[in-house]
Amino acid sequence: MMIVFRLLPCAAALLAFATASWASLTIAKRGEPAARIYVSPEEPLPPAIVQRGHKAPTQPLRIAQEELSHYLERISGAKLEVVPIPSLKEAKAPGIVLGKLAREAGVTLPETRFKDTSRLYSKDGLLFVTGENDLATLNATYLLLERLGCDWVLPGKVGEVVPTDPDLKIEDLDLTETPAFVGRNLWYRGGRTINTEQDAEEFNLWKQRQRMSPNPLTPELGAGHVWDSMVKRYKERFEQDPTLLALVRDANGDLVRKGPQIESTHPGIVDLFVEDIKATFAKQKWPKDYPAAFGIGPADGLGYSLSTESAQASAGRVDPIVGEPDVTDLLILLGNQILERLGEEYPNLTLGFYSYSTHADYPMRYAPNPRINQIFAPINFSRFHSVFDENSKTRAYYKGVVEQWGKQSRSHGNLLAYRGYNWNLAENMLPYSQLRILGEEIPWYRKNQISVVNIEATKAWSVNGPHDYLLAKLLWNADLDWKKVLGDYCRKAFGAGAPPMEQYFLELTERQHAAGQEAGSYHAFHLMYDLDFVAHSKRLVHQAIAEAKGADEKIRASHFLHPLDQLEAYLKFHQATTRFDFQEAHRLYQLMHEQWQKVYDENTNLVAVEVPQYLKRYLEQFVVLGQACSSQPNQMVHPLPDELKTMLDPNNVGEQLRFQSPALNDSLFMTTRTWSAPWDAQGLAAYRSGAVWYRIPFEVPSSLEGKPLGLFLGGVEDEAFVWINGTYLGKSGRGFSLPFTFDLTEAAKPGMRNLLAIKVVRNSAANEIGLGGILRPSFIFTGMERVKPRADREPKRRVLPGGELGEIEE
Repeated sequence: MMIVFRLLPCAAALLAFATASWASLTIAKRGEPAARIYVSPEEPLPPAIVQRGHKAPTQPLRIAQEELSHYLERISGAKLEVVPIPSLKEAKAPGIVLGKLAREAGVTLPETRFKDTSRLYSKDGLLFVTGENDLATLNATYLLLERLGCDWVLPGKVGEVVPTDPDLKIEDLDLTETPAFVGRNLWYRGGRTINTEQDAEEFNLWKQRQRMSPNPLTPELGAGHVWDSMVKRYKERFEQDPTLLALVRDANGDLVRKGPQIESTHPGIVDLFVEDIKATFAKQKWPKDYPAAFGIGPADGLGYSLSTESAQASAGRVDPIVGEPDVTDLLILLGNQILERLGEEYPNLTLGFYSYSTHADYPMRYAPNPRINQIFAPINFSRFHSVFDENSKTRAYYKGVVEQWGKQSRSHGNLLAYRGYNWNLAENMLPYSQLRILGEEIPWYRKNQISVVNIEATKAWSVNGPHDYLLAKLLWNADLDWKKVLGDYCRKAFGAGAPPMEQYFLELTERQHAAGQEAGSYHAFHLMYDLDFVAHSKRLVHQAIAEAKGADEKIRASHFLHPLDQLEAYLKFHQATTRFDFQEAHRLYQLMHEQWQKVYDENTNLVAVEVPQYLKRYLEQFVVLGQACSSQPNQMVHPLPDELKTMLDPNNVGEQLRFQSPALNDSLFMTTRTWSAPWDAQGLAAYRSGAVWYRIPFEVPSSLEGKPLGLFLGGVEDEAFVWINGTYLGKSGRGFSLPFTFDLTEAAKPGMRNLLAIKVVRNSAANEIGLGGILRPSFIFTGMERVKPRADREPKRRVLPGGELGEIEE
């Protein structure tokens, strides 16, 4: 950000107005206009307010005229005349000179690469509002309105903050500003498939007024998941030569060539990317020096090649967060080879990929070509902490990666971008704050050469509003103090109710930070907050509502009761499940849906459309099946303890080691918690591959002789295998956080001690961070009907030396 408060040399055209002394510009007197707005005759007068596009405004100067006239009238009551004049000589003080006319009058601006500098400059009763181009002039208009006290704290009419002053004056200004980032964007996920037309229009107008801007460097610097699209687009090529596809192991243990990932070390893959780039240039009729960016990133998920070629070309390290082989170096190698083949034929071409999943590190083996871009999408790192939080493990690792890329950018010019997320990903309804995260990280990103910030958002202004507002301000001026911005936001949004709201936001932020929890989704919230916190926070919000003077201020404060209501319902829901009271849990589950619907009906901007989907995906099957298995005609007979005897099986060979055997002496085995604490809270978050085993001794009452007996597993990450008394019963389907049932009837021994052995395997890198094993309360039950047996009753097979498959004895 560049801010200049100084008098600059004036052109002769400006000096012509030195006949009077002016200290301020009078806009209105007692609600009547005292000034005019002057524009070039080449610039059209504004029509009525029109729908804004989802990208950069197509007529920014027209919008600047419209917005300036509209809000000056809202403030003062005076409607200023917009006058087209051919030259500055015809302008009469007091007046506002807008856009091209101001530049032609000699108002100087520093030249910047992206023409995004704005200027406000007063001279002899005229205020010049301009920029290097029309979009910069529009931003200058909003800079002026912001200095007059206007702001937009959330989308829609209720978010508008407009002061009143019938005797409006504007003090003399000399302000030049260049935004901290050339690309400044926040965008709703799901587009218009899950957001209404009105949502989109109000959000895009809010972004425009907060001086956000799409990326001018080319979209996303050429990132995205592209390998799978290459496989589809060149289907015949891959069918003709399957060795272009990744070599992966199928369900039977066989090595096969299969997408969506590709064999990135294959020379034919380099050929294919080179051909695709040249074909795109030809199709688009771009000149060869056109600054295009192309993605070279993998398909989302895992399934990378196990070939000898890939193994030999890689750096041989494992991603510490995902627990799978790191493929960052393979992507750098691919990019280097493509650019080497293209040579200097396309001098401004760049390649890029997401720093994400198992390609989220700095390369160890290969030096990146200066024309390889990196786009940070830190999905696998804590969402509750900034990189400067000393109680965060994963964020500390991420900090080192970004700083290494920052050094690379400073020395070689690689373009870097941040493609973040504004919510807690697999949970978007509970209180959550990125105030400290953004406040500390946005300035740090700028210092580490990030030029574009493009953040995916879920539409939930009752949760994310304060930090979305902060983000907009920091992307323009990264030097701002986040706590001061928060204070300004609260004063504008809540008026006299600001102090208790500011206290609530700061306490929420500190509570989230200090808890030191990193597990994703809903699983850490009961360790971070309790019902006392909810009650205290609600008192603060109600105090703010009572103290606020304006109706809109009271409404805005009331918005923040909703996530607190949801947190209260969720904490009670969690408590009910840990008491195995599934009937009460089901009632609270339905209450969360009802609370969401009530607020959505009030204002669609306030809550994320995906909340019901998330609740159904992660909670519904657990609570519905749990209630069915514990209610008539079924009956719970043995709740599984929270703390269980545990064995780690990193190579997934526990069956061969007889971990399922009742005779195994497990008296000194470690115990871990299941539903009361995620793995991150127990120091197990770094254990990300292989399997984990639980051993549960229990007795079946003699009275259950001959009666059906079942096992309800509340949720696992993400596939379970079950033995009872050494007999293999089968496996569940694959499904993160889903519940499963097993039939224990035939192998259980009523009146005797039984040993239940459960192996849980984590099969996907796409699951939530910081979790593992059994995730939710589980129990043994009996009932009128037997549980359907698992379809998988075949013996488990393993790969023998030489590649043959052998059976493992049960």
